[in-house]
Amino acid sequence: MHHRSDTRFSAAATALLLTASAAGLALTSGSAQATGSHHAATARAATLTVTITSTKSGPKLSLDKLRPGNTLFKVVRGNKGGDMQLLRLRAGYSLKHAFSDFTKLNGDPINLKALRRIDRNVIFYGGVVVPAKGAKPAWWGVDLDKADTYYVANGDQLTRLTTKGSHQRRSLPATNGRLGMKTIAGGANAWAAPKTDPHKGWMKTTNNAREPHFVVLAKVKESTTNQDVQDALMSDEDPSFVLGPELDTNIISPGHTFVWKYGTSRGKYLALCFWPSKVDGTPHAVMGMFKLFHLI
Repeated sequence: MHHRSDTRFSAAATALLLTASAAGLALTSGSAQATGSHHAATARAATLTVTITSTKSGPKLSLDKLRPGNTLFKVVRGNKGGDMQLLRLRAGYSLKHAFSDFTKLNGDPINLKALRRIDRNVIFYGGVVVPAKGAKPAWWGVDLDKADTYYVANGDQLTRLTTKGSHQRRSLPATNGRLGMKTIAGGANAWAAPKTDPHKGWMKTTNNAREPHFVVLAKVKESTTNQDVQDALMSDEDPSFVLGPELDTNIISPGHTFVWKYGTSRGKYLALCFWPSKVDGTPHAVMGMFKLFHLI
């Protein structure tokens, strides 16, 4: 299924590199329409939703200036597919630095210095796959925890989202399922999930590990074992046990919680993460970060 240098499991996992053409990233204006600031006078608001429309000229936001706080994102397909990824850069680490480091991830072997700089300096807030043509919008929610400049990336295009003012108390949807990440004995990355989750609703994904992660969730045959997965991860062949469909998130940094709306059929599922390890660049799944469980 994958060898050491293969860091992508599916089309959605292109988020691993953020863009394959990082050096050509273009910064677009944020608003699909005339957009102003959203600085509510009160300290609390029930919810706040930013609609992101995918277009050939870049992501278009219904709102690009707001206060920090829990924020829902509704992704609508315009005339472009791909993935949406939300991120922020630490002070002193510029877009130029980020573009250069992401480009260096394309090498084989992976450039570990570049990867470690990304792990330290890019804060990933997750994201989703752009819906297919005619499909319903995709939803996720996260806490925009700082007053700062954020970026919404779709392929090789970025759009700014600015937060100013004090952190506002806002709500996110109640969650039905849980699929998170943790660090276990010896410093290994692992999944934190119950034996079963609902097959639809809102999933809560908290990264309590020490490295960035993302979710690839694939339906598999009921007979699939851990050994089957291990064997497939060391093979270049497509695994026969994967039935589809896949559910995916984009990259989530340590210490952040991401909620996402999902719906699929009941059955056995395989969760994997292919973000490269900062130790030696091996994709996390190949190092054992996979989990079989059921959606009921």
